[in-house]
Parts: sequence; C-alpha cells; structure tokens
Amino acid sequence: MTRLIRAELIKLRTTNMWWIFLICSVAFVGLALLINTAQADSELSTPDYLNEPPPPGLSDDDKAQYLANQQHEKDSIAQAHTGVGLARIAANVYTSGQFFGLMMVMLMAILLITNEFYHQTATATFLATPKRTKVIVAKLITGAAMAFMFWLLATVINLIVGAIFFSAEGVGNSLGHWDAQQAILLNLLVYALWAVFGIGIGVLLRSQIGATITAAVVYTIGTYAALIVLALIREYLIKEDWVLQAAVYIPPLASEHVVGSLQGQMGDTHLPARWVGVVVLVGWAVVLGGIGTLITRKRDIA
Repeated sequence: MTRLIRAELIKLRTTNMWWIFLICSVAFVGLALLINTAQADSELSTPDYLNEPPPPGLSDDDKAQYLANQQHEKDSIAQAHTGVGLARIAANVYTSGQFFGLMMVMLMAILLITNEFYHQTATATFLATPKRTKVIVAKLITGAAMAFMFWLLATVINLIVGAIFFSAEGVGNSLGHWDAQQAILLNLLVYALWAVFGIGIGVLLRSQIGATITAAVVYTIGTYAALIVLALIREYLIKEDWVLQAAVYIPPLASEHVVGSLQGQMGDTHLPARWVGVVVLVGWAVVLGGIGTLITRKRDIA
C-alpha cells in the first residue's frame, strides 16, 4: 500500500494541472476574503445614521418605529461583538474560499482517476496490482492528502488575513473559541470528503473532459439552481420550513452548513445542527466511493 500511495503521489505531482488548480484556489480564497471581511466589517461597525435623531415631520408612531428600528440594528451589532457572535463571524472569515476550493479539490480528484483512462495507463496499473480495491484505496488516500494541502494553504491565508482584520477592527480573533476552531477542523473533513466525491465521479464518468465539465457545471450552476427551486417551492407550493431545510442534503450546501456559512443565505430559516451536514457528506462519500470501488473491480479496463 505504501508503494501504491507513493506511485499515486508521483502521478499527481507530475500532472501539470495541479498547480493551476492550486493558484485558482488561492485566487478564490482572496476574493472570498474580500467579500467576507467586508461583510464582517458591516456587522461589527455602527453606521452613523443609527445615532441620528428621527427626521423632522414624522408622526409620533413613525418616530417610535424609527427609534425601534435603530435599536434593533444596534442590538444586532452588540450581539456580533459577543463571544458567540464574534466566533460566528470569525468562522466565516477563516473558511473563506471553501465553495470554489472544494470544486478545485473535486476536479483534481477526478483527474487522479480519469488520467489513467485518458493516458491508457489503467491497464498497466491494474496488471501491476491485480487487487483493484487496493488501487482505489491508494487513490482515495492520495486524494485526501491532496485535499489537505489545498485546505492547509487556504486556512493559513485565512488565518493570517483574518487575524490582521480583527486586530484592525479592535476585537478578538476568536481563535480560542471552540465555534471557530470547530469550523476550521470540520472544513478539513469537508475537503477530504470532496476528494472522495471526485474519485467516485471519475470512476462513473471515465471521460476526462466529460467528467470535469459535468462535475463543474452541476457543482456551480446546479447547486444554486436547486436552491432557487427550493425557494420557489417554499414560496408558492409548500409553505413549510422543511422545504428550505432540505438544502442541507445538497452536498455543496451541506459543506457550507458544516462550517456555519449557509445560515446567512437562508435568512430566518432554522437549519438543523451542523452534524446533520457532516452525516449527509459522509453518506454521499460512502455511496460514491463504494460505487466507484465496485465498478472498478468489475469493469473491463483494457
């Protein structure tokens, strides 16, 4: 197994695409950091208009409503400065770039398996190692190692920039708070699981171009199309919260839910606990990894 993993790492390292995906991942992390720190700044800062008196000419009821709205926003800002509130904001900052980072990991994992078919090395690989399950396990371990590299680079960037940002804001960085630590660690698990997804997809769709394009389109367009469909169903057909809560069963959205960033997209909808997202992702990984292993063991490679 050690030799198999070493061989897979050599294949991965000699693939010219890995550093392109890594650069893209870093670029997406930078873009996400700009957005998330701007959002964090708006949550932590008190706008000047909240300290202004009601405009002249308002009725007593309108003045009372104006002041109530001001107080509500001030309460929200005060909540953001609490330990839990800061940890929630910090978790979002420290996991910046997750959405596209996971896509990069998935596509790299797809290439890890489809390259064998594209370059017609699969036959030699399975002749050298007749027990195909060992080959798939080695690819899964290699994919997880590659995912760790992507996660580590993104997390280091996020931690450095995030710590500087929170220091400039004059608040704690929440690195000692479990909610922030949990989000960072769960993000590592999510990255590893998406490597498993990629290998499973690569086995199901052996065409390198077909697998990468299909996976990228379904991951990006399909994810938010599904979210829009759920919102329309909730608005016009089934006016129940469980319709929107079903979003956690969609793998990319489950990944966001695991680190706590999905709630901001769902408004006031009460989402299930984070562990539900973990269970969903593990379930998908087991299904795709299991199907991929079974197909590889039975399929004619030559």
